[in-house]
Amino acid sequence: MRIIDAHMHTIGHRKLKASKYSKEMKKYGVDYAIDITDNKPSNGKDLDLALKVLKGNKRVFVIGSVDILLDDLNYMHKKLDNLFKRNKIRGIKIFPGHDPIYPTDERLIPFYKLCIKHNYPLIVHTGVNERHPEVAKYNDPKYIAKIAKKYPKLKIIIAHYFFQKMDYCYKITKKYKNISFDTSGLADRWVQKMAGGREKVKKILEKTVKDGKKVIFGTDWPCPGCTVEGHIELVNSLNIGKKEKEDIFFNNANKIFKLKK
Repeated sequence: MRIIDAHMHTIGHRKLKASKYSKEMKKYGVDYAIDITDNKPSNGKDLDLALKVLKGNKRVFVIGSVDILLDDLNYMHKKLDNLFKRNKIRGIKIFPGHDPIYPTDERLIPFYKLCIKHNYPLIVHTGVNERHPEVAKYNDPKYIAKIAKKYPKLKIIIAHYFFQKMDYCYKITKKYKNISFDTSGLADRWVQKMAGGREKVKKILEKTVKDGKKVIFGTDWPCPGCTVEGHIELVNSLNIGKKEKEDIFFNNANKIFKLKK
């Protein structure tokens, strides 16, 4: 079965990390991966390093990011637009919760329009931080739903499925056809505990798939507990058909990120 890991990080984008993930890809049969860059340091320096380290790598694709609190926004808009035009990035990620911002912040709108313009997805970080549960107020799915409604042509991926309240996340976003969900972090034991247990996570993912919504395979590697193997096992344990698993592992991400024909 072909696999795209649509949510991984070569933390700091050092060559050692990139090389280590290449070994993970080979070990677990991952065909392609999506590397999500951090939005710090400002003005895309982390993104620049990722593009440099991964230059020539035809199996790992890069996601850009923006920090509306620190970046020169005109500069970053032009930078990301140019990278889209040159086919160097495959989407943009925002980090509400890590940053004290809401997805509805007006300063983000030009970047949403960039994703629409180039037909690539917006990835939205969701969930709590281990020691700071209060940060979830920034990435509450109700704000993502507002963006999905306002911009129906914007492809949105909800990362981590707002794991502490997965039922709520699904209920409030399920009617929006432009919203998908990734599995990143959902095999981590702490995340599963916050979500109400492994069986609860599986139940929500199964319901999501059976209701016709798109689930995308992602791991959040190399964050603690976020192994490639664990996430593969999680998806394989779902009570869904072979075709649906193939969609999660490969087809959905292949389409939304426009990777391979």
